[in-house]
Amino acid sequence: MSEQQESKPFDPFELTAAVLLGLGAIAASIAGHQGNLWGGQSVEAYGAAAAMTTKASTTYNDELATYNVDVAIDVRAKELIWESQEVEDETEANRKSGMAAWMLISQLSDAAYKHLGLPEEERKSYMEGNEDAGLTDEQLDTALMTDLSDEYVDEVFGTSAQEFEDADKRFAEGSRANSIGDQFSLAGVIFTVALFFAGLSLIFKTKMRWGFLGLGTVVFIAGIVFMSSLTWA
Repeated sequence: MSEQQESKPFDPFELTAAVLLGLGAIAASIAGHQGNLWGGQSVEAYGAAAAMTTKASTTYNDELATYNVDVAIDVRAKELIWESQEVEDETEANRKSGMAAWMLISQLSDAAYKHLGLPEEERKSYMEGNEDAGLTDEQLDTALMTDLSDEYVDEVFGTSAQEFEDADKRFAEGSRANSIGDQFSLAGVIFTVALFFAGLSLIFKTKMRWGFLGLGTVVFIAGIVFMSSLTWA
């Protein structure tokens, strides 16, 4: 080693630039790591939301089938009740009203049966094997005069509606995670710019190098402030 190299004075500028480069590299790595963590969470949330939406769609199709059956049975039962009241032949009237009662008790969903205002004890008795269980003329009149309401629709489709809502919430969580990940990526870009100015300052031998180093420092501090304001995984 030459005497000139041994006697070279300590350069605070180079030390400052080296420290800034090191800190900038560390901060950029942290920003990248956080961005990857949030990116992973967003992918997981999007995948879960897709699976939940598929399940909700299946549930909705089942509920729609139940709704269509209920409506068809309700309409046909009302027709039979109406016809039983109009026909003069008592035997025919009893047959029609009996068929309507059987359809209402045995074929309707629990939700439709309840919303038509029909007695639960009669249905329970029928389901337990009591063949004598049935509906009175007054109860059939109630079914005739009662329509399946919006409350019935809400109850039938309630499960799928909740599942779709849960899927939307999960998707929103994925969107939020993706947005935060993008913000950490932006922080990484800011630190990269700071590294650029710090590295560029080492090229110059004039006082201009302090300007580039100062600019790099300002950008680095701005990146630290910005990244500190973000939500960390």
